[in-house]
Amino acid sequence: MTCEETTQLLSQFIDDVLPPALRVTVDEHLDHCPVCRADVAEYRSVSRSLRQLSRPVPPSDLAASINAALLIEAAARRQSPERSWAERLSLWLEPRLMPYGVGSFASVVLFGAMFVALSPHFMALQQASRQLSTVLVFRSSPGYDLNQPVSSEDFSNRRAPFAEQSPSLNPGGALAALTSSYAHPHTNQEGDDMIVVADVFSNGSASLADVVQAPRDRRMLADFEVALRQSAAFVPASLDRRPDTMRVVFTVQKVDVRERSF
Repeated sequence: MTCEETTQLLSQFIDDVLPPALRVTVDEHLDHCPVCRADVAEYRSVSRSLRQLSRPVPPSDLAASINAALLIEAAARRQSPERSWAERLSLWLEPRLMPYGVGSFASVVLFGAMFVALSPHFMALQQASRQLSTVLVFRSSPGYDLNQPVSSEDFSNRRAPFAEQSPSLNPGGALAALTSSYAHPHTNQEGDDMIVVADVFSNGSASLADVVQAPRDRRMLADFEVALRQSAAFVPASLDRRPDTMRVVFTVQKVDVRERSF
């Protein structure tokens, strides 16, 4: 028998409740194991100390005081009015339904708070959906021929959701022709870009107000100013339904596109 097995049986060994065969096995182990013998001696010392403790003596009037308390409680219950079935049902349901009621109220409050917080996003999505519907209706409208030149009215209607914030470029103006020329391949010409500020007036004409980023090629800026003076760069304010005068930032990029054979 191992020390671990013997330790689990020491309490029963000291109380002399082990079967005879198992007690003999424990005795044989204790003869050869001083550690377990020391544990047995310690347990027996604790047991002797517990037996020497004095037993508590209950008060002489303990039984009388308990009986008096019971009589008082019984009299109080007899004098209390009988509860109706509705009161008994309420007392039975209250501890069971209260957690569900609190949880339901908290769920309603949380849903209301989330709806209030998300309502601006819902309104923004609804507005974006209306703007997208306007664009799709215009694109699907009959009579729009891709082979024909785009008029100022058509281009302005196509940009209807954004025309109030930024003016529409006049598709037949000199500025549109200038910017379109930057999309064609140029021989021995590097890419360049510039950022300018222009004042746009009610009739669509514009004037250069400031140069934020000048191009490396000064001719690019000169051509831009000539195009502004040559013809109306933007459509009239009445077509865009925008303010009569507004200031816009105009970015022009010239990209070098070289033809390659693949």
